[in-house]
Amino acid sequence: MDTKGRTELKRRLGWIAAAIIVVVIVVIAVTRCSSSHTKNPYLTAPAQYADIRATINETGTVNPVNEVNVGTQVSGTIQQLFVDYNTKVKRGQVLAVINPTLFSAALTQASATYRADQAAAAAAGSTIQQDAANIQAAQANLVKTQANAKLSHATIQRDQQLLSQGYISQSQMDADTASASSNIADVAAAQHAVSSALAQYKAATSQAAAAQAQAQAQSGQVASANYNLTNAIIRSPIDGIVVSRNVSVGQTVAASFQTPTLFIIASNLNDMQVDASVDEADVGQLRVGQPAQVSVPAYPNVNFPGTVKQLRVNPIVTNNVVTYDAVIGIHDESSRLIPGMTANITIDVATRTHVLTVPTAALLYRPQNAGPATNANSSVGGAPGSSLTLWVLRRNKPVAENVTIGFSDNQNVEIRSGNIRSGDQIIEARVSTGQPSARPGMFGGR
Repeated sequence: MDTKGRTELKRRLGWIAAAIIVVVIVVIAVTRCSSSHTKNPYLTAPAQYADIRATINETGTVNPVNEVNVGTQVSGTIQQLFVDYNTKVKRGQVLAVINPTLFSAALTQASATYRADQAAAAAAGSTIQQDAANIQAAQANLVKTQANAKLSHATIQRDQQLLSQGYISQSQMDADTASASSNIADVAAAQHAVSSALAQYKAATSQAAAAQAQAQAQSGQVASANYNLTNAIIRSPIDGIVVSRNVSVGQTVAASFQTPTLFIIASNLNDMQVDASVDEADVGQLRVGQPAQVSVPAYPNVNFPGTVKQLRVNPIVTNNVVTYDAVIGIHDESSRLIPGMTANITIDVATRTHVLTVPTAALLYRPQNAGPATNANSSVGGAPGSSLTLWVLRRNKPVAENVTIGFSDNQNVEIRSGNIRSGDQIIEARVSTGQPSARPGMFGGR
């Protein structure tokens, strides 16, 4: 090919390249223009049917189901110690012994005094019996003197008739009169003797009662001394394991004003419980018997199955925040859980199968021009049964729809009622300069 032909070929190739560049530029411009006119300014997600597993997540502390503080009601020096941390004990097993010398001496002294008081009471009883016999003798003598006095009186009456008829002498009359006077004096003496015997009997009875009361009081002292001696031996009140020991041999414990804690015994580390504080917004969803999963930092890959055992109605108010104590029971045959561990709890509140759901983030969206009253009509924001407002993209325009929500699994929330259908595009946020933005609403559930 000559030089002229080569020049013509280059010119043609240049024109073709220029045309291609122009076409590419036009295509890019048209594409960008079309995109700018058709791009959706909202971030949306479709409403769809799904399964909801609603849970409540809380933290709590692992504690034994039954934990007993073992103390002492007597003061003294720890003489012997038979258990230590982690020792398994049986009910009634000796844990420690306080020096019993003083308690034994007090019991000996109280017992001796009690025996002396019993002897005094017995002597007073014998005196009562003797005085009772004296009363009987005095009363018998009184009856005898009264009979003699009566006979003397009858004799004098007869003598008066006989003397007037001259059958007896005056001297006989005088002798019988003197005998009657003597008998009357004897009656008075016998009556005095009966009164004296009664008074002595009464005094003896009072002394016997006092001696018996003293003996009973001293028996209480004996029981008290024996009780103190018995309490010098510290025993386990339950079957369990020693989780805390607060004393050592030779240490003096004083129980003057309050009972000191010597040991803490947990009933069984196989059965534990987690005490969790549940927010008042969630407490309405809790029921006894609901399943739960518990994890602790010591075993990050282990979930311990548990059950809600109790929901205590006593409110706990901290900084105007109201919570309630929920007790989750756990059984672990390996006894891996230790008192005081921090636990993360997931409580299964409810399971909904094949229900209409929307993303939880959609409950947070509210257009810039929406008033503050949106979502303000919910009883508890985000709680099941709350009435909220969703924004649905219809014909590229946001439309407000009032709905009633159900349970949530923190990602999706159940729609119980409202003009929402499967496939509807639910607005989660508005795209601005390539970044999603949204104004938070009133939803505050989990």
